[in-house]
Amino acid sequence: MSSNPASRAETRQATIDRLIAAARIAFSEQGFAATSLDRLAEAAMVTRGALHHHFTDKTGLFEAVVRRIDAEITVELQGVWLASTDAWDGLRSCFHLYLDALLRADRKRILLQDAPGVLGMKAFDILAESGMDELIADLATLVANRRLTAPDGEALAHLLNGAIANLAFWAAEGAEDESRLPRAHATLAALFDGLDRGDPGPAPG
Repeated sequence: MSSNPASRAETRQATIDRLIAAARIAFSEQGFAATSLDRLAEAAMVTRGALHHHFTDKTGLFEAVVRRIDAEITVELQGVWLASTDAWDGLRSCFHLYLDALLRADRKRILLQDAPGVLGMKAFDILAESGMDELIADLATLVANRRLTAPDGEALAHLLNGAIANLAFWAAEGAEDESRLPRAHATLAALFDGLDRGDPGPAPG
């Protein structure tokens, strides 16, 4: 065993990354209930003991997968936001992208079908907390600049955050109905249109 703390930390992180990667594939393809920890440990090339050392149980590993996906989505949204030249248009684009990101084939089963049952309210908290402070601040600025018809940026942030999550769950439940996602996007666009006064707001800072 290496006595180098940096080397040990890198080895530990590599093990965690392999476990999360293997678990993500298994949870996406088989679902939480059908996933075998023995097979998962084998796929990650670790012992069952190593798996429990890092994540305690299957639920802990599942939560780590959810958080990893949430972090990926955050990076995707930041890319769209930073490329925007108008604050409100940037937020609109981010919400539409977020809807698509949650419903992506390799994420939908984990985030929208299994997570609520496995993690309970924590699943909603993980998805809702990401970027919430920034969203409140951005909407408050847009409200103060009279770009939006809404009177309160913080209240609007919570409204939109809850709405997009419920919209995604509704679209996911109707997997056999291919019209749900386009209908969700159309409704989201109409909501944003109704909030927009039409005056240009400041560009993202």
